[in-house]
Amino acid sequence: ISGIYPRPPLPQHLTTEIRELVPNAEFLSNPARIQYCTQEIVVFREDIVTKMCRNAVYFPDTQDIADHFARTLCCQGHLAPLPLHTAPVYWDFDRSLSLYPLPDLVVVADKFEPFTAEYMGCQVINPGSFKRRDFSFKTYIAASRTVEDSEIPGDDQIME
Repeated sequence: ISGIYPRPPLPQHLTTEIRELVPNAEFLSNPARIQYCTQEIVVFREDIVTKMCRNAVYFPDTQDIADHFARTLCCQGHLAPLPLHTAPVYWDFDRSLSLYPLPDLVVVADKFEPFTAEYMGCQVINPGSFKRRDFSFKTYIAASRTVEDSEIPGDDQIME
């Protein structure tokens, strides 16, 4: 059951203590859709890039996996364009995995290398692993619709 999508949010009885400490915390489903002003942002926590590379019929010669991944998601209009035995889906809720109409930003929280790609006006980003990448992450600036690479400096990088 753990590999089937979409997933519901965490039950409230598991998040009670955190909600008391952070009263405005929201625990969303996976995938989650966020409407910010006029922009739609989709966040999907799944190692989908790795699964798609493993199950690719045609692997890109250019090794530019980020662009091919973004193009595949946007053209297929689905967060998990894979066979059911690879990416099982609850059919009654498959519409939550749909990318129609295309959002402004898709965040795929995957262990794969960090990347930023754009296709048909939809930005697809993967921040990568926070811990494995020297505490680096991606910052989305909604006003300019740009993505920046950011990093928390380590003790040896802090200037006095």
